[in-house]
Amino acid sequence: MKALLRSFVTPAVVALAFATTAMGLTVSIADHGAVSDGKTMNTAAIQSAVDACAAAGGGTVLVPAGVWLSGGIELKSNITLELENGAVLRGSPHLADYPPNGFKHPELGETRCLVWAIGRHNVAIRGEGTIELADTPFFDWKKLRTGLDPADDAKLTGWQKAQCVVTALDRPTQPIFFHECRHVRLDGITVTHSPCWTLVFSCCNDVWLHAVRVDNNLQIPNDDAVHFTGSSNIVVSDCILRAGDDCIAVSAITNPDSPCENILVTNCELTSRSAAIRFGYRAAKVRRVTVSNLVIHDSQRGILLQAGDGGWVEDVAMSNIVMDTHMFAGAWWGKGEPLVITTGDSTSARIRDVTISHVRASAENSIVIIGRHQNISDITLDDWSVRYGYSPNSPLYGRYFDVAPAAPRPSPLNEGHMPWIYADSVAGLHLRNMSHRLRDGETHRLSLDPVLHEVTP
Repeated sequence: MKALLRSFVTPAVVALAFATTAMGLTVSIADHGAVSDGKTMNTAAIQSAVDACAAAGGGTVLVPAGVWLSGGIELKSNITLELENGAVLRGSPHLADYPPNGFKHPELGETRCLVWAIGRHNVAIRGEGTIELADTPFFDWKKLRTGLDPADDAKLTGWQKAQCVVTALDRPTQPIFFHECRHVRLDGITVTHSPCWTLVFSCCNDVWLHAVRVDNNLQIPNDDAVHFTGSSNIVVSDCILRAGDDCIAVSAITNPDSPCENILVTNCELTSRSAAIRFGYRAAKVRRVTVSNLVIHDSQRGILLQAGDGGWVEDVAMSNIVMDTHMFAGAWWGKGEPLVITTGDSTSARIRDVTISHVRASAENSIVIIGRHQNISDITLDDWSVRYGYSPNSPLYGRYFDVAPAAPRPSPLNEGHMPWIYADSVAGLHLRNMSHRLRDGETHRLSLDPVLHEVTP
């Protein structure tokens, strides 16, 4: 995707950042007995290549062109896994080929991965090849999670069912996973068909993703394209990400006491059935964030800033964003909003010092900002132009504002009122150069009058 504006993150800078990792010995997995027929299980051969390269002081483990079937592989320090153009590292369809790696995830249990590293440094995955994960075997594709009361399920049509969440079986939980690693680089690769969180960085420091493409099925739950938890010093640039769950999520699920901080996201294209970009979740602590030059399209929710008990989000600057959001059917988080900022029902959470500017959007729900005792403060929205429209899913899914995991709030949408902004309990809400209207060709009569409760300028 072409950059919307010139960014200081350039390919030359990225190449330099990777240079120290990529130097040294090159070891081909084929030389260790791997077979590229798409059928032979190559786990032992690939691990042998990684171990030999690490024992020699580090270097590059090469995956040549071809289809290489594998189970779980542990990367070591000073190792670059390089996938040549035409190389496909294919994940096994059998859960037994992903033995637990010893890390216990607080929400997802035993961590089972295709590629993983714990406590390592100078680790990279790069190249023009593909990591093809396995999603189909790990889901019941006929058992849908609709997000509705059972009495309303019968009202869903075929096209709406095709948007709903499928039901997970036992599955690999963190297909590509880094925990407590330093200097991690991903560059150029494509990752497809993830059964759960795709690229995961837990309590890592100095992480750089450049020109990465993630293409996941839009009916799969928890298949976040990129998830940072308790990590710092992060750059995500020039990526194309598509996922049923969040495209870029920043939380602290693996360690609530470890802040996520010093984060740059720029020049990315995002599609999600949850939030295209999320900062904060429950007790997560997130600060010093810059986001620029995003295209968000065909997404359930554009931007989500969220904090729960003991959590906070602060010092966030976002600019130059083009988006369209839609209200999709299914048990997803979000209901077509371009922006949600919420502390839910928490009195100990806070969100403050946020500026989001230069936004052009089409949306099927309101901008929503909901705090408690004005624990959301100093929020600036500047130069927004939003076209609003009614969704075919609104009669079933538009009854409430979604502030999960807190209880939903009643919405006036099905009474013909779609506030261009709905804000409750905000101290210091600054709205500048805001433009709102119905989208072209909208046939529903909708009032866009704002709703503001306990909001101070």
